[in-house]
Amino acid sequence: MLKGEKVLLRPMQEADIARQHEFNQDPEIYLLDGDYPHVAPWYEAQSFYESRTKFNESIAPFAIEADGIYIGFCSLMSLRHPLRNFELGIMIGDRAYWGRGYGRDTVRTLLHYGFHHLAGRRIALTTHVKNERAIRCYQACGFIEEGRPRQVIWIDGGYVDLVNMSILRDEWLTLTKNA
Repeated sequence: MLKGEKVLLRPMQEADIARQHEFNQDPEIYLLDGDYPHVAPWYEAQSFYESRTKFNESIAPFAIEADGIYIGFCSLMSLRHPLRNFELGIMIGDRAYWGRGYGRDTVRTLLHYGFHHLAGRRIALTTHVKNERAIRCYQACGFIEEGRPRQVIWIDGGYVDLVNMSILRDEWLTLTKNA
């Protein structure tokens, strides 16, 4: 388990499946992730749980807990990359925790884990231009935009650009020294 200021990153538990199923019914979450909105059956949440609890040495998956409840998930991926380049993913499904610093705390906790404990050299992520709240969060955590593949995905009636971002270990060390 990893403890942030507001969040606890822990293994996913079977009790989280029902909450994940609730999150899977929110069309906006699909749009934020660049997917098409759809009604998700129960087995999708069950399958997600099974994939997150099955051992895989290339991924460090976590449930995000705040105030004693499951509010979403996050992970560091590509952990076996020979050059120590990892990928970060995060989804906070509980709208009550949007825009209140829980995402930022989760990202900062994952960065500490990836750079300090796993000896990562670079942590990258991809979102899309309409996910403005996430972009602000990533920038506040030290991520720098690297590029924008143009009109890659269809969201809400039109094609939009992706936003590739990353942070290097040295940049993270500078940020944490100044904090």
